[in-house]
Parts: sequence; structure tokens; C-alpha cells
Amino acid sequence: MFTACPSVDSLLNMASERTGLSDFGDPARHAGLRAYMEAVQAERWPAMREDARGPAIDYFVHLLSLRLQLVEDRKRFPEIAAQEIRAPIIVIGPPRSGSTLLHTLLNQDSWNNAVEHWVCLEPSPPPAIGAPSAERMQRAQQRLMGLFDPIPDIFVTHPYMIEEGASALAECGSDILNMTFTSQQLYCFYRSESYRRYLLEADHSAALGFHHDFLQHLQWGSTGRRWALKGSDHLLWLEELVVQYPDAMLVWTHRDLSEQLPSLTSVQAILQGIAGTAPQGEERMAFGRIAVEHQCATLLKGMRARDKLGDARFIDVSYHDLMANPVATVERIYGHFGLAMSAQHAAGIRAWLEHNPQTKHGVHRHSPGDYGIEGDAINRVLAPYVERFGFGFGIRPELAA
Repeated sequence: MFTACPSVDSLLNMASERTGLSDFGDPARHAGLRAYMEAVQAERWPAMREDARGPAIDYFVHLLSLRLQLVEDRKRFPEIAAQEIRAPIIVIGPPRSGSTLLHTLLNQDSWNNAVEHWVCLEPSPPPAIGAPSAERMQRAQQRLMGLFDPIPDIFVTHPYMIEEGASALAECGSDILNMTFTSQQLYCFYRSESYRRYLLEADHSAALGFHHDFLQHLQWGSTGRRWALKGSDHLLWLEELVVQYPDAMLVWTHRDLSEQLPSLTSVQAILQGIAGTAPQGEERMAFGRIAVEHQCATLLKGMRARDKLGDARFIDVSYHDLMANPVATVERIYGHFGLAMSAQHAAGIRAWLEHNPQTKHGVHRHSPGDYGIEGDAINRVLAPYVERFGFGFGIRPELAA
């Protein structure tokens, strides 16, 4: 039982004791850890349920243990560092904008390769060494499900985890960058204002360097496949992302904000159950204001980065087009980047959709009023976004289909 929040040095020592290793790699990759633990200690720990503290610390130590193992793997297999990550497709839209569905449909193409949850939870030894054992998959499954045991409602919002579990596609943003303590997922688990500002304002180059190293780790020993990735966090560090992947094909998903923002806020409220209880009453209103403020700031930061990077490397995709005509939407993405969509890929999309209707495991119910979300104010703050992309609160372009 933890009464006091462990220091950064204590967590590093616990990870070293757990693994018998001591080299965490580039010290700059501890920046997120230090920012996060300072925030947790000052802002979150006092209000955290006692029975949530132990699992939180175990999870943090696990993430650091993975870092140690990955550095050791790169020493044992120096060929990993020679891997070239070429022209990945990366879906970068905000949460609840259709990015998960689009990522899944992109990966019905056998030429594409995605990161799965299990390999983010049990990445060592590298997949090239051989297929994961049943024990390794079971450990990943237990850790993934154990993380969400306190909040079963999350599976209605992420139904793919019910059937696929640890084999489900992961977010290359949070699920990889959790290991550098640089992710919106960790913010949602144990919210704090100072860490939110860190995500919005810091230079995340070191964390994105780890992201690149991790893809090298997974790619070593495989040939002829292109990464198709997804990370809603990437709007926070688009410039750093493009430094690592200068030929990346970036897909920005958009949705009517009167649907996207309440859905996002509801999911974040559910995630509060990991550390405490979901917000109620007036607390819900304050929670909603912060969630919306953060999403608006993230969108505007992504737009500023896009202005610097240029529009040529981006394509914009409407959630509403995706739902109306998924095959045509994916085909448009491929055409934009000079890729050819195969008949097998189109057939794979149709088959997946037939077996995975949107409400297969329940309906995610939410409304703007639940969290005091006010549309006119959002459209004023996001006027540049509304003008540029045609999406706002209650505003969406006509269907292209």
C-alpha cells in the first residue's frame, strides 16, 4: 500500500529492480515522466482512491520496465537501429472523430501494418524472434483488461476491445508514448492541470524519437509492409512527428463538434473511474469546460503546425462521409497519396463492416447538456477552424458521397 506518492527516482529504481536492468536510454526521454509525476503528486494523489494507488504505481513501473527492456534489445540486436520507417499513413484526427474506424478500415489492406495492444504491453523480445507465446499474450490481456476493470462502460465506447482484447489495434500515440509518459491517455487517467499544460506547450522531440525507435523494434525482421497508424495525440506534436517521419501521409479526421465533443467528454469522464469516481453535478460542468478547452487548444495548435508544414502532406476526411460511404472514403485517401486500392481491400472493408455494426455491443449515450457544453462559445473560439474546414458545433459540410 502506498501512502505517499513515489518520487521519479523511486519509480526508476523499482523498474530496475523488477528487470535487473539500469539503462533507460536517452535521459531526455524522462521529461514527460518528471512532468507527469510532479503533477500526480501535487494535484491528483491526494484525491486518488486508496485502492487505485497501488495499481497506478504498478502500471508506471511497468511502463518504465518496458523502456529498460527495449534499450537492452537494441544492444542485443543492433540491426534494429538500421530499420527505415518509410511513408507511413498516420490518422491524426481528434478522439471520437472516426479515427479508430478509419484506422481499422485502412488495415483491412494486407499491405498495411498496424501496432497492436499486446506488443505495446509486452514488446520484448522483438516480434522478429518468433510468434508470441500463449503466456506472453495472456500477460498482455490481463494487464489490458485489468487496467479497465474499474470502468466497464469503456467497452461500449471501444467495443473492439471486447472481442479482440490485446490483439486489437492500438493507438500509436498513447499506447507507444505512454512509455515516455507523454500522452493524453495518461492525462485522462490521472488528470492534472499542470500536465495538461505540459502536453500543450512542451517540445516533445525526445518522446517522438522513442516512437520512431519503437516502430523500428517492431519492423525489424519484416519486409514489404507499410505502417498504417493512428494517434489522436499527434495534433499536439505534429511538427515533432514530421521530423521523425518527413514522408508521412497524414489523415486529419473531422466531425460535427456537437457530436464529437460530448462523446469525447463522456469518454474522459468514464476514464476518471480508474483513479476515483466519474464527475457528478457541478463537477461535471467544470469537467466539461476543461475537456472542451483542451480539445479546442489542441485543434488550434494542430492548425498552426499545419500552416508551417504545408497542406500537401495532409488529407481531410469527414466522419460523416466515412459513415455514409466507407469504401469510397478510403479509396479517396489512397488516391490522394498516389496509392491504389485493391479489390481485396474493398472486399475486406465490406466484410468487416458487415460483422461489426456500430452498436454491436451497446450504444454510447451522451449529450452536450450533460457537461454544460455551449455551442456558440465553441464556434467563437474555433472560428479559424470553422472557416478553414467547414466543421464546427452543429456545423458540417454536405456529404461528398
